[in-house]
Amino acid sequence: MIKLEKKHLAVIMEAGYVCIGMKRYKHARELFEGLAVIEPQSEIPHVALGNVDFCEGKLRSAIKCYTQALKVDANSSFAKVYLGEALFFDGKKDEALKLLTAVAKKDKGGAGEFAMALLDAIKKGFAPGKKNKGETGKRVS
Repeated sequence: MIKLEKKHLAVIMEAGYVCIGMKRYKHARELFEGLAVIEPQSEIPHVALGNVDFCEGKLRSAIKCYTQALKVDANSSFAKVYLGEALFFDGKKDEALKLLTAVAKKDKGGAGEFAMALLDAIKKGFAPGKKNKGETGKRVS
């Protein structure tokens, strides 16, 4: 088994997220899949794989990745908040709200802040597929 230092893992993760930002999803997926093999005890690569699927619009696959992350670490706030987001976009609003509310109450860091931002947007009427305030209706690529 290959063992990498945390700083090297972080660099690979960052490279994967740069690939997502550049819409090079295949490359991002390859990096995160490699990390899932190298770090099987970490939920983070599974969350990252879910993020690739989410960005590609593959919501059910993203949900499976986040669920797998929670099997690795049932207490992962990041896996829970991203799962909540994916569930919301997949039309499972009640289930998403329950999960997002729990994360917002428990986590005072980045995952909790993200959950609160999502809850605030939902409260203000944001809905997937609906033209929301401030949107032009044109997709930006």
